[in-house]
Amino acid sequence: MKNVINYYYNLYPNTIHQTDKGYYFIVNNQRYFFTKYQGNINDIKNIYDTHIYMLNNNFYVHPIILNTQNQILTYINAEPYILMNTVYYKNQININDIVSFWTFQIQTNKIPIWGKLWSEKNDYLEYQINMLGHNHPLIRESFSYYIGLGETAIQLVNSLQINNLPLVYAHKRINASDKQYDLYNPLNITLDFKVRDMAEYLKSRFFNDQDITNELTKYLNNENLTQEEYLLFLARMIYPTYYFDLYEEIITNRKKDEEIKKIIDKVDDYEKIIKQIYNYYKSIIIVPQIEWLE
Repeated sequence: MKNVINYYYNLYPNTIHQTDKGYYFIVNNQRYFFTKYQGNINDIKNIYDTHIYMLNNNFYVHPIILNTQNQILTYINAEPYILMNTVYYKNQININDIVSFWTFQIQTNKIPIWGKLWSEKNDYLEYQINMLGHNHPLIRESFSYYIGLGETAIQLVNSLQINNLPLVYAHKRINASDKQYDLYNPLNITLDFKVRDMAEYLKSRFFNDQDITNELTKYLNNENLTQEEYLLFLARMIYPTYYFDLYEEIITNRKKDEEIKKIIDKVDDYEKIIKQIYNYYKSIIIVPQIEWLE
């Protein structure tokens, strides 16, 4: 790996450390991270341009370093890699880190279409479970319930007028175990409504056996959301990203079937959280009726 870094970046580290996510090294007191790029190759130019725009507007993300051929990606054994100059923020993220990330609002006509994306994902997963589900009885037994949650979320989102809501830089995925360092990874940045990150963070905490009551209450009481943002947050909390992400890891044999039990076993407790949000909303805004939450 040293030869690769030397040749493609004219950097000469004494030591390169391997982690589960890639390689890091230090040159002239600057920390670099070299990692495999696992996204869509067609997206990389947009990712690079977005991160340049953010940096030029004093919004920090880890700078991407072009290689000696002035390319964003470096191919090793036909696999694409990318180098970033990083600052290592080691503390685990919290609700304040997420809220502070939204200070930069974006003006664009590209409104996220959660309902369409979720509907397409549900259709794909239903097709996939019919093809592969016979080898995964725990998934087959629980799958319909979570597809039903997805349908509820889709119906709620599709009922909202969201074209004029502000967008922010958010994250494709955010986990309770993420470090502050992970927040600033340009490969994980996406434009979306600000409720996206908070909903995904709270779901991740809940399904990692952490109490989210205080954080949820603080967020809903203090964030001054519009009616549409409140309902988008509820839809995002209902949509079972946590189940579908783990489902895909199991169906592709990266995780064992038994791991889905930790989610299935918390069905009743999570429904209570959703009902608490729904009932609180009924006291402050107009809420479309959701029969199973009544």
